[in-house]
Amino acid sequence: MEKKETIDVCKKVLIVILSTVAIFWAVPMILLAMEVIAHRMMPSNVDLPFSLERLGLHNIENNTPGLFTTYIISLHLVVASVLYLLARKCKGKIERIASWAVFAVAICVLVPSSIRILKETKTALIAEQEDRNSYMGIKMDELSRSYISKNGWKLTKHEECGDYYARSGEYYNGDSDVAYLDTWNPNSNQVYQAEKQQPVEPGTYRVICAARAEGPGVYIFATTKSGKGGVKLVEVPHYGNTEGEIWENAPEGSAEKECNNGSGFGWSKVVVTIEIKEQDTLVYGVTSDSKFTGKPYKSQWFSAADFEVERLGIN
Repeated sequence: MEKKETIDVCKKVLIVILSTVAIFWAVPMILLAMEVIAHRMMPSNVDLPFSLERLGLHNIENNTPGLFTTYIISLHLVVASVLYLLARKCKGKIERIASWAVFAVAICVLVPSSIRILKETKTALIAEQEDRNSYMGIKMDELSRSYISKNGWKLTKHEECGDYYARSGEYYNGDSDVAYLDTWNPNSNQVYQAEKQQPVEPGTYRVICAARAEGPGVYIFATTKSGKGGVKLVEVPHYGNTEGEIWENAPEGSAEKECNNGSGFGWSKVVVTIEIKEQDTLVYGVTSDSKFTGKPYKSQWFSAADFEVERLGIN
């Protein structure tokens, strides 16, 4: 093969490589431009398959729409000038110079605008990811966030709890998919309090739940927003993660009796009774906060689930 032929082959290979790289970068850039245009032209009630919200780009469109406009125009000029040059329609020297000048100017505008869009997108996606991994400003894993937000729990204490506040796998009937409030710390120094509020009429109420603990100091509580009903506390029995009162009282052959290879998971039924003399808001939940209970906390972990409020009678 002659030197000239070798050079021609190398040129062709280089052109193919550069064209492939150009297409690799150009296609997503063109799709983004089309998405922005569609977003601006379509009615607001039309749900696009790849909306700016889903791409994490809606803040750019809302706050700096000119950035996308600059991006679209410069991208259009870059693509148009490249196609014009490749089509070899530039027969005159002035046409070629003008085409290359348009390309150079457009690329100088396109590159920084693309870099800024990428930075803005990264920032938005990081913020969105942090939002997905938190609830009420508290960092937690996905299961905890989903369970706590779905069930309306408020974490008023959340110290030394790691990033999880709910778990699944050891529910009292053996159903591994059922989630429940849960926390663990090997040094027993977590301070965890989850609570709910419910407006109620005057009367006597019972807060009923299932709970378990590894050691003493975990309480199911009931009080009122006004504080007039006082604070009622019942300690969670600490059987650990075997047996428990629910297991002891379950009939033979039931799911509660057979779970954990017939050993149970340590759950007990806990009932707190409170008398409310006037219309108020009932506050109830589970706590390990010794300042709230006045009792020392000495448990590595505890769990609670299935809270119910039952009215016994009218005062």
